[in-house]
Amino acid sequence: MKTGAENVDTAAQPKVTFYTKAGCHLCDDAREVLDEIATHTDFELTEIDIRTDSTLFETYRYRIPVILVNEQVVAEGRIEYNDVAHALHV
Repeated sequence: MKTGAENVDTAAQPKVTFYTKAGCHLCDDAREVLDEIATHTDFELTEIDIRTDSTLFETYRYRIPVILVNEQVVAEGRIEYNDVAHALHV
């Protein structure tokens, strides 16, 4: 899923991976942070429900939400706007 301007070259955009699951209120809050940041900068977002894979579930079930930028963890648990914004140079 792309966010922001559609005419921007996606190769130059940061790649954001968002590990989440339904019913997680911290995940809902983190999604709001990502949506807000998307109004300021472009990035390629991949949202992954950890329940779709048992390995992901075991890895992230006590850590979600988890946000990675270009494969580096930048925030997990209670997501702060400034942590993610800084990682995306906003």
